[in-house]
Amino acid sequence: MQRSTLIHALALLLCAPPFAAAETLDRIAVTLGRHVISERDVIQDIRISAFIDSQQPAFSPEQKRKAAGRLIDQYLVLEDAALTRAPMPSAADVTPILEPIKARYASDQEYRGALAQARITDAELAEHLLAGLRMLRYTDLRFRPEVQISEDALHTYYDKLAERAGNVSTRPTFEASRNAIEKLLTEEQTLQALDRWLGIVRGETAIVFHEAAFK
Repeated sequence: MQRSTLIHALALLLCAPPFAAAETLDRIAVTLGRHVISERDVIQDIRISAFIDSQQPAFSPEQKRKAAGRLIDQYLVLEDAALTRAPMPSAADVTPILEPIKARYASDQEYRGALAQARITDAELAEHLLAGLRMLRYTDLRFRPEVQISEDALHTYYDKLAERAGNVSTRPTFEASRNAIEKLLTEEQTLQALDRWLGIVRGETAIVFHEAAFK
C-alpha cells in the first residue's frame, strides 16, 4: 500500500464516529463454563420474541436479564438433550409454527419487510422457533414420565378452576372436564419438574453475568 493511501485510510479511521467501533464488537453477556452467550444473542432473542408476540422490543436491563435467563435455560436443556441423544424435531417441524406467523401478513414481501424492520432474518426466526420446539419436546420426553396425577389431585385442580370460573350453571362437570384437567395438570407438573431440574443444574454450573452487557 502506498504511503499516501495508508495515511488516508488512517485519517478516515480516526475521524469515524466513536460508536462505529463499538457497534462492530459483540460483548460477552453470560458465560456458562466454556459456553458464551453474547450481547447480540440477548438482543436478538428480545427482538425475535417481540416479533413473534407482535410487540415492540424493549431493551431495558430487566428485559435483557430475562432474555439471558431464557437462553441459559435453553442451553442447559439442549445440552442435556444432546448428551442423551434424545430424538429431536428437525427444521421441517418448524413449518406448522412458522406459517401462522407468516399468515399475519398480506404477502411474502410484507412479511420480509416486517422482518427487516424488526432487524431479524427468516433464518434467525426459524432457528429460534426450532430451539424452542426442541426444548419443549425434550421437556416432555425427560420429565413427563415422572409426573403421577392422583384422582384427589384432579378433583382439587377442578375445584380450583371451577372457583375461578364462578358461574355454577354454565360450569362443566368434573367428568366432562376430566381429560382436559388431566392434560393441564400434567403439563403444569411437567414444567415444575423442569424448573426443579434447572435449579439444580444452574447451581452446578459456573454462570457469570458480565454486567456491562446489561446496562
